[in-house]
Amino acid sequence: MLKRIQGLANKAFTHLRLLRDDPETFGRNVLQYTQPQLFESRLVDVLSCPQHHLHVDPDRPPALNVMQAGLGSAGMTGGPNTIVLLAALAAETGLTVRIVTHSPGATTDFSWFASHVSSLLGRPMPPTLEVVSAADSDHPATVGKRDLWLATHWTTAQAVKPILDLMHRRWFLYLIQDFEPGFYPWSSNYALSLETYQMPHRAIVNERFLADYLVERRAGLYAEAGFGAQHAIAFDPAVDRRVFYPPTQSSPGSKRRLLFYARPTNPRNLFGLGLQALRAAVRNGVFSGDWEFLSIGSRGSLPVLDLGSGLQLRPEPWAGYSAYADLLRTADLLLCPMLSPHTSYPVLEMAACGGTVVTCSYGPKSAAALAALSPDILGVPPTSQGLLDGLAAAAQLAGKPKQDRLQLPASWDDVLPPIVDWVVHNVNGVDWPFGGG
Repeated sequence: MLKRIQGLANKAFTHLRLLRDDPETFGRNVLQYTQPQLFESRLVDVLSCPQHHLHVDPDRPPALNVMQAGLGSAGMTGGPNTIVLLAALAAETGLTVRIVTHSPGATTDFSWFASHVSSLLGRPMPPTLEVVSAADSDHPATVGKRDLWLATHWTTAQAVKPILDLMHRRWFLYLIQDFEPGFYPWSSNYALSLETYQMPHRAIVNERFLADYLVERRAGLYAEAGFGAQHAIAFDPAVDRRVFYPPTQSSPGSKRRLLFYARPTNPRNLFGLGLQALRAAVRNGVFSGDWEFLSIGSRGSLPVLDLGSGLQLRPEPWAGYSAYADLLRTADLLLCPMLSPHTSYPVLEMAACGGTVVTCSYGPKSAAALAALSPDILGVPPTSQGLLDGLAAAAQLAGKPKQDRLQLPASWDDVLPPIVDWVVHNVNGVDWPFGGG
């Protein structure tokens, strides 16, 4: 009996120590007994792919169905805005375009959405652009059997597989805006994301750097000779100069400001290396004079962080689109470490506002290629030392006159019309070698 009591006491002590040292593991241990189904779901590293509840009408004329999780003001960053713009410009041709949302419980304020589309286009939203929800099994979204689907994220590409069995055509369009397997370590989600490049699709690739990377990486169908050239179309993004432009007046002698695009939940953002380099820069006296340091992009998930020497990195509250552009104009320097073949929109938007950017080179996105986009974009190796060297060089440029030296179009009307023509051509029925054309 005494041994049993001692054993229970030792076990209790072990659990209490675990609660102190690793409360997350302690919580999981409790969960396996109290809620075994939830415990199992947390063990399985598979991001849930959306299920679309649909009614398929065989008699509807062909339309384009654009897959998007939800539409709300807090989510309208560079990538989602590109999706909306492509959908709106396709609708301006007279084609029926449905943005099909799938987040359960999410609703779209249509008045806000129409206003947002109008602000992106610079003209009223086209009447043939619709928003429907496919999240409710009791109220399925009605689509046509001859419609073509546009996936916009790897989870939506996975979700389109069962939908294709209901369609006349057994392939889909795929808007690729980053190498999304890189969002994860080698894992189930990495494998599922990589699989989407093997599915029967035609691709719209946001940035030629990324298109080149898919071919170099030999990802899925892009390993086949000529697939990228024959079945994918790429564009380099525009940066809307109605929104992103240098300040009209400089402020000599005022406080300098560094923005850190910090998203610790997004591994390709290299938050740890960026913070390490920023602290080393402070320690090495890189920032002379009066500087303030703000983190952006984390939507409130970052606390105030100590940088040393009495300086702090303070989170800036999430702001709307125009307020975000105003913030960029007030800054001298943007630190945007990004281990990705895509430049990331904040890099381009900051350059259009005349500030200096420190970001990472990667694959075809070399330092020389970034400098060719703008001499204000400093591409450095994705290392602590590389970022530190970039910060040191950028800090020397603080206070320079701000100019827009970005070599990208100022309007999406100069970029997307050829893409839209290609999309409409596909919706209207081009044969496809994978079948179902």
